[in-house]
Amino acid sequence: MEATARLAAALDRVIEVERSIRAAQAEQLRVVHEVRMLMREVEGHPARTERDNREWADRACSAELATALQVHERVATAMMHDAAALVDMPTTAETLAAGHVSLRHVRALIDAIALVPEERATEFELEAIEKARRMTTTGFRKALVRMQHRYQPTAAEARKRRALAERRLVIEPAHDGMAWVNLLCAAEEAVAIRARVAASAAVRRDGDARTRPQREADAAVGLLLGRADAGAVPEPGDLGSVRATVHLVIPALSLLGHGAQPAMLENHGPIDAQTARQLFAHVPSFRTILTDPVSGATLRYGRTTRRVPADLAAWLRVRDGRCRFPGCERPAGESDVDHTIADEHGGCTDHDNLSALCRGHHRLKHHTGWRVWQEAGGAIRWRSPAGRWYDAPPDELVNSLGSARERRAPPARAG
Repeated sequence: MEATARLAAALDRVIEVERSIRAAQAEQLRVVHEVRMLMREVEGHPARTERDNREWADRACSAELATALQVHERVATAMMHDAAALVDMPTTAETLAAGHVSLRHVRALIDAIALVPEERATEFELEAIEKARRMTTTGFRKALVRMQHRYQPTAAEARKRRALAERRLVIEPAHDGMAWVNLLCAAEEAVAIRARVAASAAVRRDGDARTRPQREADAAVGLLLGRADAGAVPEPGDLGSVRATVHLVIPALSLLGHGAQPAMLENHGPIDAQTARQLFAHVPSFRTILTDPVSGATLRYGRTTRRVPADLAAWLRVRDGRCRFPGCERPAGESDVDHTIADEHGGCTDHDNLSALCRGHHRLKHHTGWRVWQEAGGAIRWRSPAGRWYDAPPDELVNSLGSARERRAPPARAG
């Protein structure tokens, strides 16, 4: 077979595989909706209103899907949303199953149709799906915007309001002790921020060897941290006017300059010993937990009291690093300190009966069929409403204290 024929055959195979993927995605969304409806049966509670039952069942379903598929709960929730939307969009569901459009086309249409008057939704869908069959996703999104203006003249304002509801700040750890700061905000605010940063970095001072991008990055950090002179070359360890407590776990010998074992910065991870020493020297708002240079065991936080004391809570947040629900990345410092076994069921305020749970997963534990056990070394085991088991080990910024008590199962949910 000549090369041209082989090329054509390979391309046909690529198209065939893509159609199979799209058909599988359509089937997955159909089954996701089935899972959601079954979860509502499993999580039904006679003491709650129908609205509350739906809410908690959907939260439990989102967590179930996220852990099973190893995705973020926002992704799982979006899948549930798409699956529910396709129930009322049979033409779109059939077109996806046939492989004529991609899941990206479908999601763009679902987002767009939400802002169209209900009585014109079917008309909008039929017109849009025909366009989707012959357009790229980028072109299709532009076409959808034009269609929205025809079907709903106020669509632009509605889209802006909906987009503003998604504004947030996200920190993503990068390599070599760096991190990305991602801010989603209104476009006019972003332009203003850029202008202020550019103004602070515009003038290169004598002896300043930094490039323009480096000056702008330093200026942005300086403005956020409230440094006296955002345009100046920053000193190592200078966190400006920040007074929030940040946990720095540093081996004692590294702190004294006799070792190079890395330290651990809360909500980030390992940092080099030199950076840790600079932070320790410059920032009194850092809470430093010294660890034994041989065993790494914590030298403090061994208390057992009815109410979680501040120092034990701090140790637990450093140990856990994040919410202990599988896949959740909410920092432990922004989470609740939860008793794995509640006090009324015989649970103690000990390090091996406490863990960090973000408010959402803390409530999920109490209001749905998700159950949790804590094992030796701070390891957490979760059982989902569907009977699946998931392990959630701590971040191990510090070693566990002592040996865990005999493991006890949490009580079954009443009702």
